[in-house]
Amino acid sequence: MAAPSPQLHLDIWLLVFDELDDITFLWSACRNVSHFLRACVDAFFRHGVLQNTLIDLHYSDIHTRHGPVNNYIHVPMVFDRFSDDGTRAVFQQREYNEIDSVSRYKGSVRGWLPFMERYCKETLKPTPKVLHKSKASGAPPLWEREHTHWRNTLSGDRKKSYLTAIRAMTSIGRGDRPPFYIKIHSTVNDTELVDVVVDCSRRELSFNWRRTYSLFFREVDFVARAYNSFGKKRVYDEDLTAVAMRYFFDQNRKNHNVRARQKRLVTWTIGNKHRMSPEVRLWTEHQVESERVRVERFLRRDNLCEVQEGRGSEEEIVPAKLAEDHPDLLFWPWTDEDGFYTPKKKRPRCGPHGCTVL
Repeated sequence: MAAPSPQLHLDIWLLVFDELDDITFLWSACRNVSHFLRACVDAFFRHGVLQNTLIDLHYSDIHTRHGPVNNYIHVPMVFDRFSDDGTRAVFQQREYNEIDSVSRYKGSVRGWLPFMERYCKETLKPTPKVLHKSKASGAPPLWEREHTHWRNTLSGDRKKSYLTAIRAMTSIGRGDRPPFYIKIHSTVNDTELVDVVVDCSRRELSFNWRRTYSLFFREVDFVARAYNSFGKKRVYDEDLTAVAMRYFFDQNRKNHNVRARQKRLVTWTIGNKHRMSPEVRLWTEHQVESERVRVERFLRRDNLCEVQEGRGSEEEIVPAKLAEDHPDLLFWPWTDEDGFYTPKKKRPRCGPHGCTVL
């Protein structure tokens, strides 16, 4: 029996990998060749790629700032270390030196947590494990206490704008908009952070980095293959495609990043069509793309600094309990005379052959 061919030493493979520009190919193809190459690729990512991975946590100031106008808060996170067993990557909070945001709150992983919990509830995923959680406010969320007033006081376009904004910022019905972005080198996406643990007092977030990378690069690989292939492409959300064509946003059908998201969100979309109209889901795709471009521009190490406690920020209020669903924020059906999108009651129409329910 012939002796097995000798393997190149790990250090040699690391030098080879360092000459490659396509890290998606490394993770999606090379890593699956053998157990040895998988270990080599993992070592390369541990010592190089993770240090160039950044996270943006985003949420709104609706729990702290009075309405009807609210703003988004962006919290950048940088890689700090691995867990003792090497399975988890630990990221620490930083601050942006500059970002297009007018919120006076710097933000924190503690303030972000309720929005992540709402997202997990929407998508039926496990909620993050939380360490050193500070005491929350026993009062209902601020926006919810004010919501009836603004909904009944505003009218016309102002009411429509308010409902549109507050719907996006509460995350109700927003299983298609994760409250985070991952940036690896220059690529930004909102694929899942797997098995999240939040340490509030240390301003840290950790996750299973291998599983998170697998989801990230699977989608990057899908997009690359789609752009390099010809012929008819599969439609993953026919309702969204129809609405996009109706409003002359047909570029959505040709945007493979959007198609990749639609493929990922198929299960959620099927289960939530009764809660959110395709028009609103089309808006979401444009909002996601807009925020992705913003994060791509501003989420850079040279634009981040250490958290300065008490510098130019006010203390956030974090509610102990999530708000319930509000039918007027689910936007179904699409049209209403006053921009107050609640389902209308069916009424019988009587004719010569009896009554028909409309």
